[in-house]
Amino acid sequence: MANESRPCPCDIGDRFDYGGRGQEVQVEHIKAYVCKAPASTDKAVVVIHDVFGWQLPNTRYMADMLAANGYIAICPDFFVGQEAWKPSNDWASFDDWLKTRNAGKIDKEVDVIVKYLSEQCGAKKIGVIGFCWGGAAVQHLMLKNPHLKTGVSLYG
Repeated sequence: MANESRPCPCDIGDRFDYGGRGQEVQVEHIKAYVCKAPASTDKAVVVIHDVFGWQLPNTRYMADMLAANGYIAICPDFFVGQEAWKPSNDWASFDDWLKTRNAGKIDKEVDVIVKYLSEQCGAKKIGVIGFCWGGAAVQHLMLKNPHLKTGVSLYG
């Protein structure tokens, strides 16, 4: 639960010990984790990470589960090289940290990722799913991007 001492309700919970099935790629100025479905598909999901970042094994596990169910899944670094929040950070600094990582200002990165999915992966139907910080990003994106077919915001 969010309160003054912990302004973000997110908790990393149990950090998975998971290596992942996908691979890291560079898409223009963005690093991303991509996992492809076992069979050819034109469906893709952009997985938007929480405050703990794109390299969290738990998030990569979710991307891999989507891929195992027939989707191209991509989890880009929407912090674009800025450091993710660490559970050991002082929560008193969270608001200042968050000001430099605005979930409503990822349109440029989403455009780059959608172009990659369409042109490099053959995706024609693209959706988004986001967790916590990423859930807020999904809400923003669904209001502005009619080419995204669906969006799921989890605790955003």
